[in-house]
Amino acid sequence: MSDHIRSELSLFTEYLVSLLFTACLAVFLTKFTNSFPWLSFIGISIGLALMISCWEQKKNQWSLFITGLLLNTAVWSIVLNWSSFF
Repeated sequence: MSDHIRSELSLFTEYLVSLLFTACLAVFLTKFTNSFPWLSFIGISIGLALMISCWEQKKNQWSLFITGLLLNTAVWSIVLNWSSFF
């Protein structure tokens, strides 16, 4: 396997893990609460993104996992709160 393919698979799995994490967290929060706690959902995701960015210790470099985590958090928050907007 070449280095290019290995790096592409690594980027794909980073984004897939962030998508699965936010989806599982959203399902968990919807099952155990009456209304969707969007503020807690956003806070957990931002806190995890900050912990991972400090753990990686890379200056001015966002990994795809952190970006996907924050992007998927915004998307899931809108999707699961769609009924409260209208």
